[in-house]
Order: sequence, then structure tokens, then C-alpha cells
Amino acid sequence: MRLFRILLLFSLLCLSCAGPVVAAGAEQAYRKATESHQRLMGSAKKQQHRDQWLAVLDRFTAVVEMAPGSSTAADALFMAAQTCEGLYRVSWVKNDARRAVELYLNLARQHGESSLADDALARAAEIEETVFKEKGEAYRHYAQIVEGYPRGDQAAAARIRLKALSDHAPPSPPAASPVAAVRGGGELTGLRIWSNAGYTRIVLDLSRAAEFTANVLPANPATGSEPRLYVDIAGSAAPQLLSEVTTVEDGLLRRIRTGVPGENRVRVVFDLVSFGDYKVFPLEDPYRIVVDITGSGAPEIRSADAELRSLPPAPQDGIGRILDQAPAERPLKIHIPEGQKNGKLRRIVVDAGHGGKDPGAVGVSGVLEKDVTLAMAKVLARRLEQAFGCEVLLSRNGDVYLPLEERTGFANKVGADLFISIHANASTNHNAYGVETYYLNFSKNEQAMAVAARENGTTLKQVGDLELILFDLMANSKINESSRLAAEIQKSLVEKLGRHYKNIKDLGVRQGPFHVLLGATMPSVLVEAAFLSNSREEGRLTDNKFHERTADAIISGVRNFANALEMMAAR
Repeated sequence: MRLFRILLLFSLLCLSCAGPVVAAGAEQAYRKATESHQRLMGSAKKQQHRDQWLAVLDRFTAVVEMAPGSSTAADALFMAAQTCEGLYRVSWVKNDARRAVELYLNLARQHGESSLADDALARAAEIEETVFKEKGEAYRHYAQIVEGYPRGDQAAAARIRLKALSDHAPPSPPAASPVAAVRGGGELTGLRIWSNAGYTRIVLDLSRAAEFTANVLPANPATGSEPRLYVDIAGSAAPQLLSEVTTVEDGLLRRIRTGVPGENRVRVVFDLVSFGDYKVFPLEDPYRIVVDITGSGAPEIRSADAELRSLPPAPQDGIGRILDQAPAERPLKIHIPEGQKNGKLRRIVVDAGHGGKDPGAVGVSGVLEKDVTLAMAKVLARRLEQAFGCEVLLSRNGDVYLPLEERTGFANKVGADLFISIHANASTNHNAYGVETYYLNFSKNEQAMAVAARENGTTLKQVGDLELILFDLMANSKINESSRLAAEIQKSLVEKLGRHYKNIKDLGVRQGPFHVLLGATMPSVLVEAAFLSNSREEGRLTDNKFHERTADAIISGVRNFANALEMMAAR
């Protein structure tokens, strides 16, 4: 009994000391986070790099996790929100501003007694009003200040804003059916899904462009709720044809729910089994929102799971068509490899650019890029299988149209080790010629941006907008590996084709924001083999011998890249 009392006393003593120790650690971490924020704000160069902002943000959020109920956590939340707000002023990515609002509101909810609570509500209201044009939300936050902190330093300014926004006060009684209230908004027309072990891509098809925001609700062990991701689409209506609940159960995503939580807004909720990270970005023409979710889910992929579920029905879906195109004598396997542990290539996806209603570039004598790329891709796929003894899959083996995001989505789904997209170049200058290889990255080169605009089927302005989206995608993309693969392929193309043809011009390895490379989880490149707009090179692009020599050159580059991987794996 005496020993028990001693142990109990010792335990109570440890508990009494734990609080001060944790608080001291949080305060020290907060000081270091503040110093890193000051260094960031003092360097215009650092402010141009997203990873610098995110590193500071991580420091502040780590403080919150260390001592969530402390006054230091409130300070850290406010600084984290300010960091996101500062990032938005550089990136102009609205998800950054949305995250700032969420952090400010978390501070107000969790630390209502803090002197920063009314300041946080004021900042949230200003962002809602000026960035998102959500004046009703801004009114609500200003009202919270006046009602909850009438003597705070933000109250006077909040009263002024309430008068200015009086037309946006919440209606009473509530307005009628939210769906009926949508005027001129786009419609959520389809939901397309495909899964891989630890990776799921969902595409939300809309009838027109719309503002959207995304947010994550973490799991709550107290209530037993699992993590959720939701996307709110402004000015949109959900069609009757779209099911309110879509069951997925792929080991990562349990189900998808659609609803209308407010006027002129549709919410798509993703109930998650596990959660690691997510990316949400829009693509144009047609307008759609792509949601990439990663986690630790590792389902057993069966053939029945290979179909893409969506509106319109599955037979019209791009990934469904890809899977249907697999030869009967060699059915497509949906086994997901663990990865290149020994540096060996197991599976490669070759993408024939364009197709179907998208002809791509048109040559001087009428040759279509979609026909040239399909012929070259088939030769390359056959030669790759012979050279490496690995499985090679075509994104398309017929004249079918595939949205660009479905191509890397397919490569991710089947666990490809490499993704190679074959294209033919074009220029308004019919004397332009040569070969160049691209990988996904930012670009300061006007010519590269023009090529990206043509291959994306967008304008130069939209390509510039995509550069901002790339801020959110760079961290998980295989940039270094892709650049090495592009360098090896480009070098080999110039050397080997130069032995057989005159005027093989080395246009170099370039980088650019290509839709077809977005979201790839493996090294991925885009090869512009020659110019259809040049009569000499158009003739080569229609010649099977050129196809074979180009394929052999690409294989040589892939081999050099794979050998380097194998050597690194052996170290």
C-alpha cells in the first residue's frame, strides 16, 4: 500500500509538471516560428517561393498542436492565418485565402476569450467581402464582433461595415428552396471517379466556370467521425440525375455526398477512410474541378473496380474506354505494383496526344496530329515491351477523345512507372523545325507557354493562371525525375535521329504547365517529335521508318534513365 501511494504521488507530480513543460516548449517554438516569419517578410526573394511560406505555416500549426488550449496557440493561429493571407497576396490562389479565413474563424471559435478573437473575425470578414465577394458571410462575422465583443477595438469599424452591408443581412424568414434560388449559375453535370492504392482522383464536371473552395474536416475520435473533404461550388445547381450519395469504398474514399447547404451553392462532401493530402484545381474547356486525394488506403483492385463511375453512363467515359480497349487476348491487369524497389521498370503508359474530336495540330498538307501521334505511340509501345520486357499500356489505341486529366489519371490508376506523351509540334513560322522534350514545371519562356497553350487547348492567359495552380501541385510531382528523363530522351533523340536525317535541330529540354502532365505520380514527359507545320518534317511524321527510329531513340533515353535508377537503388 505504501508503494502504491508513492507511485500515485509521483504520477501526480509528473502531471503537475507536464503543463509548464509543454507551455514552455510551445512558447519557444512560437518564438522560432515568429523569427522565421520575420525573415520571410524581410526577403522579397523568399516570398516568391511557396515552400518558404508553407514552412512558416507549418511552424505555427505545430505550436497549436503542442498546446492547443493555451494563449500561445491563439497567437500561433493568428500568425498562421496571417501567413496564409500573405501567401494569397503573392500567389492569388483563392484556396490560400480560404485557408486564412478558416484559421481566423478557428481562433474565434476555440479561443473566444482571446484579445485576438475580434481581430480574427474582422480579418475573416474582410477577406470574405473583398476576395470572395461573400458579403453575407462578411456581415455575419461583423455581427459576431458587435454582439460578442462590443467593447473590443474592432467593434466601431464592425458597426460601420454592418451599415454598409445592411442589404446583405440574413433574410428572415429563410428564403425558399436554395436550388430554386440559383439564377444563371452553372450546373454540376457529372461526377467521375477512379482509384489507385493510396490515390483517388475525382472530376466534377460543370456546365460553366464557377468559383469554388475546398476544406478538410479532420477525424474526431470523440464522436467517431472520419475525416472529410468538401468542395463548395458557388452559383451552381445539382441536377436531379446526380445521386445524392455515391458509394466508392476503394479503401481511401468511402462515399461522395452532394447537397445544397445554402443559396447559390452546391457542396460535394468526400467521406474519407484515410487521409494524407489533397489537391483541388480547375481545368478549362470544358470547365471541371479535379480533386486528387492521397492516403494510406490500399484496396485490392478488382476488375469490377476498373470502371469509371460518372454521368454520362460508363460506356462513354474516357477511362472506361481505355479499359475496354485492352486486347481480349491480353486483358488489362489492375494489379498495383509496390514500386521500383530495385529500379526496374514494371509498367509504362504511352499517351498518344489528342484524338477524337480533338485533332491537334494540322500539317501543311492536312495531316492531323492525332493520327500521327497514335501511329507513333503504337510503335513505341511495341518497342518498349521488346526492350524492357515490361507491360506497356496505351492511353488510347483508337481515334477516341480523352480529357487531358484522364490520361495521367489512368497512368496513376494502373501504377505506371513512367508516363510518355507523344505529340507533333506546330508553329505559325513554317520554317520552324526540330525536336524538344517537356516536363511539368513553371516556365519563363514565351515559346514554351505557347506550346502549352496549344497542347492544353487554352489561351495564353489561362496558361498563366495555371502557373498559379501549379504552386499547389509541385510538392508531390516527380519534378526532378521527370527533368532527368526528359534530358535523357532529348539527348538520345538528337543523337540517333541525327544519324539518319539532316537538319535535326536540338530545341532542348523545356518546362511548362501542361494539363496532360498534371497530377502524375510517376516521372512524366511530353515529346514534341517534329513540326507538322514544316513540310519536310510533316513528311517524316507520316513515315513509319521515322516512327521506328524515334521510338528507338526514346527507348535509348529511357534505358539510360532506368540504368541510373537501378544504380541508385543498388546503393
